[in-house]
Amino acid sequence: MKNIFGIVGWSGSGKTHLICRIIKYFDKKKLNICSIKHSHHNFEIDKKGKDSYEHLRSGAKEVVIYNEYKFAMIKKKKKKKINLEEITKKFSSGMDLILIEGLKKGPIKKIEVYRESMNMPLLCEKDDNIKALVFDKVSPRISQINLPKFHIDETKRIGSFILEEINNEKR
Repeated sequence: MKNIFGIVGWSGSGKTHLICRIIKYFDKKKLNICSIKHSHHNFEIDKKGKDSYEHLRSGAKEVVIYNEYKFAMIKKKKKKKINLEEITKKFSSGMDLILIEGLKKGPIKKIEVYRESMNMPLLCEKDDNIKALVFDKVSPRISQINLPKFHIDETKRIGSFILEEINNEKR
């Protein structure tokens, strides 16, 4: 599988804000980054009455919506769950890194984003694939975690950590 790294945490912890900053950081370093947003919820990117919705409803298994600047593919797969490897193969060759937001239980290296005020369990206590903890405020709970730790505003340090982890994996 390609270079993949996850950003996980509870809903509202700051994952999206962090991953967007990391993408900007990597873009300035001239890295080709792509991303996946994992969702546990059923979602629709088309709305009833739109042409692509009607194509799917009529029986098309895949529909591409495009213009000269971007495209999206919708693929129906009702009988079999879609796995991560299948999705990562959809990206163009030449990508340096795939960042995944969400996918808490995924079998990939990841960083946990933790917001103390939410008072939720730390995911890293039960997941060996979590390689670092990003926090908003130091607390006794955070202090006892034996992983590299970064404040949520340390974008460059977090980005450097991800690159180091990916490079270590190649060795």
